[in-house]
Amino acid sequence: MPAGNDQLVSLEWQPLPGAGGATIFPLIRKIDTVSSNSYIIQTPDAIILIDPGGLAAQAEQLMQVVTECRAAKERPFFILLTHAHIDHFIAIQNTPALAVAGAAVLMVQEEGAACLERGDAAMTQAAMFNTTIAPIKAGFHLVTSDRREHPGEPVELCFSNGALATVTAFPAGATSLSLNRETIVFGPASPPLEVFHTPGHSRDSICIRMGGLLFIGDLFFAANPGIAGLVGWSQEDLVRSLDGIGVLLDKGEISVLCPGHGRLIPVADAKKMLPLVKRDAATLADIAEFNPDRAAEIATYAEDIMEQVNQLFTVMAGRLYYVSYVLDELEESGTAEELGTLIKGDDIDELLDAFRTFSDEHHKKKGVSVHLALKAGQVVGKLQRTFKTDELAHIIDPGIVRRTERLLSDYITIFRGFTPPREVSVVDLSSLIEALIEGLTIPPISCNAVFSSTDDEKAFARVLLASIGTRPLLEDMDVVIGNAPDALFVTIDRENFADILTYILEDLVGKGSPAIRIAVCGSGGDATVSISGTTPSSSPECESRKTDRFLTGLCERAGASLAVSHGEDTRNTYMIQVNRIV
Repeated sequence: MPAGNDQLVSLEWQPLPGAGGATIFPLIRKIDTVSSNSYIIQTPDAIILIDPGGLAAQAEQLMQVVTECRAAKERPFFILLTHAHIDHFIAIQNTPALAVAGAAVLMVQEEGAACLERGDAAMTQAAMFNTTIAPIKAGFHLVTSDRREHPGEPVELCFSNGALATVTAFPAGATSLSLNRETIVFGPASPPLEVFHTPGHSRDSICIRMGGLLFIGDLFFAANPGIAGLVGWSQEDLVRSLDGIGVLLDKGEISVLCPGHGRLIPVADAKKMLPLVKRDAATLADIAEFNPDRAAEIATYAEDIMEQVNQLFTVMAGRLYYVSYVLDELEESGTAEELGTLIKGDDIDELLDAFRTFSDEHHKKKGVSVHLALKAGQVVGKLQRTFKTDELAHIIDPGIVRRTERLLSDYITIFRGFTPPREVSVVDLSSLIEALIEGLTIPPISCNAVFSSTDDEKAFARVLLASIGTRPLLEDMDVVIGNAPDALFVTIDRENFADILTYILEDLVGKGSPAIRIAVCGSGGDATVSISGTTPSSSPECESRKTDRFLTGLCERAGASLAVSHGEDTRNTYMIQVNRIV
């Protein structure tokens, strides 16, 4: 290890800190879902590969290094998995050097070993990635319940590769640690290797310690969206495992944590991260299972909302540009420049273009849904940091700003395995629609409001900016409402219902409909809202399909159902049906 550096250098041999006689060769990758980091350790008595990864080329590179080590000194070869997810091990199946009998002993926690031996596509996440997995025989089961029945008793074992090793089990609570663990000694000249059972991310997850290094697999990622809720994930186990690792870190014997993905983590940083991971894990009770079906649904939803987000950001940027232009004309260029910081337009365009490109490639190559869902999660997280909602809501239509914010936050909510919150209440449907149409027709800032604020410079500036930046959607639109003769009380989520109506009206206005007709009627136990308009030309089929799909989903979350008709005469009709309280 280079002097003065507490990090390991990828693709170089270096001393393993705190483990005399051991050296380590890390292969550290950028974070992705395809393959894990890998670590080769050599001691005087053994060669140990932790997580071969998910790529054949990576495994071949590792095996070349292992071959060189064995040529320099023949020693037994072991492969340890931090857990049996395919991105950590599938390269084993595709690397001939690892298929030779006796070439390596595969060591996996007993539950992971069982799932490998039965070729479990769900537990290994092979099903999530449309990958097939052949049954794999594990040569040794780690941290077993049988050995825990004889705590502290060393067991001498002879492995199929000729190695002699001693394994000692220590059940949870036998020491100050709340984790089941085992110590493995591969020979008299080798430092001990400790294995801690840390379920949560998966039932078979383990952490491995040698000297000052702790190999943690995906433990610190286990509460992340797209990872929490995978088959075998457990919130209760995860919190318990994190607590146990916290106790281990407090002992002061570990200097660096080696994760399954991404950069290494100095212990000081790990201690800061641990409470945050535990906090996130504590919020994840009763989340939906993240399986292939849900990944497909989320990926479809991601594509739908990205179209809407793109349109909303375009509107917000256009409004902001217009406000800046007017301010420049009023010789208020300083204020205009400040407004330019409220939306990072170039960053937004880059993010949305990147997602669009990724999506196109995904469909062209028939990729797996989880990749598209994860990509959308990354993009949405970055988009949330590219605009300042509170400041924007004082300048341009706050409804547009809040809808953008809600779309992004709802995606993260769904991605994490939760259902976006709903607040259902009883409302008079006709009154609700009339109020909404009035709000979209009358400017929210009147001339009197502008003039009455002239005595307060800050208030005047805010009102002036809002009067310039806010333009009612239906200001120049011919809108006719035909209400039912009597009140129609329905149960509905007002906010989501207002959103669905606004999106439909925006769609018709944006397509150039000269007039919009709204009819509200009741029949039996249902109330129906019909919104129609005629557009100069029809939209591309793909674009209409995505919009209709998005609107249908939003309508369902509002507590209603939607039917959409695009006539050959370019007449567009949206029928919303709501349960009526009779």
